Amino acid sequence: MKIALSFSGGGLRAAAHVGVVKFLEEQGVEISAVSGSSAGAMVALILATGKSSGDIYRFIKDIETSDLFKMSQNPGLFSLDNLEKKLQEEVGITTYDQTKIPLYTCVTDINTGESLYLHSGDPVANTIASSSLTPTYEAKEIAGKFYVDGGFSDNLPVRPLKELGEKVLAININPIVGGNPQGFKSLLLRSILIMLHANVRPSKKITDAYINIEGVAHMHLFNFKEIDAAYEAGYNEIRAKWDDIREKLL
Repeated sequence: MKIALSFSGGGLRAAAHVGVVKFLEEQGVEISAVSGSSAGAMVALILATGKSSGDIYRFIKDIETSDLFKMSQNPGLFSLDNLEKKLQEEVGITTYDQTKIPLYTCVTDINTGESLYLHSGDPVANTIASSSLTPTYEAKEIAGKFYVDGGFSDNLPVRPLKELGEKVLAININPIVGGNPQGFKSLLLRSILIMLHANVRPSKKITDAYINIEGVAHMHLFNFKEIDAAYEAGYNEIRAKWDDIREKLL
């Protein structure tokens, strides 16, 4: 079986994407193209360079607090410069032509609010732009233009993959759960998740198969201690639903 994958954003919950990829590897599924927003763009980039699920999982596990929370000198609380350097060392590419399979990185133009599905330029810089969740992170300047988190405009970028004529499996790691927010952080997280959930709906309508990883619903976006649990949730949930999903992808 040959399919394309679209990964949503969701911070360190992105380990769930890696669990999905691990299961697909075990089934002998060939990944023909990938797309992603925010943390999903990071997983997509590493996968597109020919790395295995084990390589991606190791990279996520090696992320440190200083990679995500370096104080910014620009508007925005933090900079992702350290993560950018680490990502560049991991993939070792500077153009999309160097990927093994087609890669599309979703970013949001801060001036127009438009979704852009980048397939040219520096894929590492574009991935950092896609991960720039403002105002927590500074906007990313590329060639004189500023871009922010792809999740603001399209958190599950299925569209560019469908234009390739591929069968697409879309993985969302931002399920909405009930309950009243407790404090500012909880309220902020819920607000972000509602925004992300809303702009996933159009992609759900055009994808061939879709899975919502429910097991990460109560996980914080930046809780390093929950990476293993997120990975296991992705693996176990795709395994449990695989028969139905496979039928939709044939």
